[in-house]
Amino acid sequence: MPVNKKISVILPTLNERLNIVALINRIHSELRDYNHEILVVDDDSPDGTYQVVLDLNYVYVKAILRTKNHGLANSIRCGLENAKGQIFIVMDSDFNHKPEYLSFMVQSLLHYDCVFASRFLYGGGMNNLLHQILSWVFNVFIRFMVGGKILDSLYGFFAIKRETIEQLNYDNIFWGYGDFCMRLLYYLQKNRADILQMPAVNGKRRGGKGNRRFLGVFFQYFVAALKLIYKARIKDKCIKK
Repeated sequence: MPVNKKISVILPTLNERLNIVALINRIHSELRDYNHEILVVDDDSPDGTYQVVLDLNYVYVKAILRTKNHGLANSIRCGLENAKGQIFIVMDSDFNHKPEYLSFMVQSLLHYDCVFASRFLYGGGMNNLLHQILSWVFNVFIRFMVGGKILDSLYGFFAIKRETIEQLNYDNIFWGYGDFCMRLLYYLQKNRADILQMPAVNGKRRGGKGNRRFLGVFFQYFVAALKLIYKARIKDKCIKK
């Protein structure tokens, strides 16, 4: 069944010069049967990522340079606010999120409001066993404390209808790093959005160095989780009373 709506793929970047061209070409190939645009939202990368994208001069690619208020979640918000499509796809820019899943995600929006990739469904997985165990435990903690049925609240690889995400207040969601995904899924479930979870295997970075501060990022996520738990279990219930 064809999808006739325009698709906007949002790629937040920071020092992805070695990956971004190959990724753009791969996304374009995977979505060749769809009307689509690719927005590269760059946080003023010292390695020249923004200029590399500009030099491509592809009509279906828009490069956005952000010189202040840096951060992953802020970059994603910028992409969402500048996207022209009726379907939004958000993914990492280092092949951590595999482009081969894109067509399935788009087609699934014929039946769902949004599709979120999950490393913890049968058929999904990660390359690093320790990271997988810690991430799985953390996601169990989130699910137990906040509620809902989402198995992977941190992966951040998703496709969503414009009208679904625009019902939400971006100020409540988009700040910090990957913890934005916890908040996004919380509010989507609160709005009773129809969410499909699909298994995904974590990809491998092709070039450059990723974020190696795993424990630091984990602590940041834990603090963000406590704030979300407070909102979900205490603050919102007090407001209802």
